[in-house]
Amino acid sequence: GRKASHLPIPAYRCMGAGQVTVLITVDPGGTVIGAKVDESVSSKDGCLRSYAIRAARLSKFSAKADAPAKQIGNIVYEFVAQY
Repeated sequence: GRKASHLPIPAYRCMGAGQVTVLITVDPGGTVIGAKVDESVSSKDGCLRSYAIRAARLSKFSAKADAPAKQIGNIVYEFVAQY
């Protein structure tokens, strides 16, 4: 029941490519208060993972006064190889 109000596109300097899913925890104000990589479906590339976590932590979602103190969701990042 949340809408993203700010989803930064990761600026990265990794040579690899792949998908990283970040599990996020959001407070009622829409601030991301926790972020970790979903190990089961994400690239193993540490560089991609670090940039995905950084972008997820900077994300912001709509406020929802009746939301639980911690609401869980995910963001999927698709990284394209840089040459």
